[in-house]
Amino acid sequence: MYIIKTVSKSKKDGSKKYYTFRLMESQRVGDKVKKITLLNLGSDFSIDQPHWANFSKRIEDIIHKTPSLFEFDKDLESQAQGYAARLIISKAKKQPSVTKNEEEDIYKEIDTTSIDNVDSKDIGCEHIIYETIKILELDTKLKELGFTNVQLNSAIGTIVAKMIDPSSDIKTYRWLCNKSGINELLDCDFNKISSSNIYRVADKLYDHKDALEKHLYDKQKQIFDYEQTITLYDLTNTYFEGGAKGIEKAKRGRSKEKRSDAPLVTLAVMLDSSGFVRKSEIFDGNIGEPTTFIQMLNKLGIPKRESDLFSKKSLVVMDAGIASQENIDYLTEQGYHYIVVSKKRDKAFDEERAVPVKLNKNEQTIVRAVKVINKETQEAELFVHSKAKELKEQAMQTRVQKIFIEKLQHLKDGLALKRRIKEYEKVLMSIGRLKGKYPTIAQYYNIDVKKDPKGKNAIEITWEEKKSLEDKTALNGVYALRSNCIDMNEKTMWKTYTTLTDLEAVFRSLKTELGLRPIFHQKQSRVDGHLFITLLAYSILHTIRYKLKQNNIHYSWDRIKEILNTTHRVTTSMKCKDGTTLHIRQSELLNEEQKEIYTLLGVKHKAGETIKVCL
Repeated sequence: MYIIKTVSKSKKDGSKKYYTFRLMESQRVGDKVKKITLLNLGSDFSIDQPHWANFSKRIEDIIHKTPSLFEFDKDLESQAQGYAARLIISKAKKQPSVTKNEEEDIYKEIDTTSIDNVDSKDIGCEHIIYETIKILELDTKLKELGFTNVQLNSAIGTIVAKMIDPSSDIKTYRWLCNKSGINELLDCDFNKISSSNIYRVADKLYDHKDALEKHLYDKQKQIFDYEQTITLYDLTNTYFEGGAKGIEKAKRGRSKEKRSDAPLVTLAVMLDSSGFVRKSEIFDGNIGEPTTFIQMLNKLGIPKRESDLFSKKSLVVMDAGIASQENIDYLTEQGYHYIVVSKKRDKAFDEERAVPVKLNKNEQTIVRAVKVINKETQEAELFVHSKAKELKEQAMQTRVQKIFIEKLQHLKDGLALKRRIKEYEKVLMSIGRLKGKYPTIAQYYNIDVKKDPKGKNAIEITWEEKKSLEDKTALNGVYALRSNCIDMNEKTMWKTYTTLTDLEAVFRSLKTELGLRPIFHQKQSRVDGHLFITLLAYSILHTIRYKLKQNNIHYSWDRIKEILNTTHRVTTSMKCKDGTTLHIRQSELLNEEQKEIYTLLGVKHKAGETIKVCL
């Protein structure tokens, strides 16, 4: 084996030249010596020419399990192991497969002390993701949209990396080259693909955003045969590291992750009641939630109701932040049904009329609801009391009350201490600030400050409760919904609204499991592409989880990864008695938990083919 340097010309610009490197071998064919390319080392091959002879010899030694005469440094040894692994797979693909009749190839006498497992690559999650991509026909759609083989493999590889090990583009490229076995499922060597393809593929995917969203949603609907019932709409935002000066949509606003110090970008998502993405859009980071809704609804084009009868196909569910009166009026004018959170402060919960809408395992009521018809608006209003919400609000109220009293006591104690606030006007200002900071508790207290008649200082602070604790907590756990579906009963209306929690789960998954947050992107197109790839990854993830849920498996994506990430593809190498070296590359056997997931997803238990080669 030896290495050569060759000159190549750019396909785009024939006048532009660049160098590539190849691992070669000379073979005698008859009376001629033929030079054969064993491996294309690419244009990024960085080993200095004086080391080429020893380096190629080391690759040959690894393949034939021959001890090296000298020790390589760590970096060269790592590269030699990597090229040897690629060469073994390349040679195996070129050799004819072994048949069961050829017993001399099936049964080998081997040196058991020479057995080694090398080139271990993760394959468990990659296998179910790639099979799901094929079931959704995403690969076929990308080809229809004009993706070349390199772009197709880059797109699939990037989506797989986003689902398993979300990171920056350069780390994604290294992961695809060195750690993941997705390359073997795709029959693609990512070492031969430039890292710039990984950077650019996000832009190309985003160029076809509408077509891809529609294709995936239509395919999911076809596969699972569910009825399109409800449209859920909500927004989230995510923040940047750095100034993000080159990103037009990066604006400062109210961050849902308490990072208002950083520029933000807003992602709006519409789901159906099964949790599948119908439409998404990227907005400026400081955009008001209500202002995006009409724009998104018009883009989606969901069917409107055709009669006064309730039609599930036209139902829109929104949270309080989006349910402005303007948006509700628009829904009414356009003939849509809706269920939204009411901003009504007067929550008249009638204990006697309340009906149970949710029971616990012991058949005890934990959520009750009262439905009334508002004669002015002709809407159904649902007042809901949740036991869990009540306990949470009581705990929060008790905590805030304790802080409020402690701060009042601190002010009072300070009247008798040096270097503390004593001046009457300043004490009043401090109490005013306390009331502004804790208004929900302050409203229940009468606070009196007594002034020294002979000076300007306060000499006493006293307070007393206006109402008892029971009065303060009377409305705890109660919230209100409003809807123009006046014929819908309490239980159906409440259950329909709670589907909005699917959106909260989606945003949690996007941010925690799929690494939504852009970190170092400096172009708007890259930010858009990053967010869209994350949504594509979520669509595939949700397809997997939805299929498992149908079989009563409710694992999170992190739990699924934990189970499957112990499955690898490994090359087992051994010396044979006849002097040859046998290499077998195959996937590890599954344990019972892994088999269950593969079976329920309809995926064969062994990922990839078993490859054997004697050298």
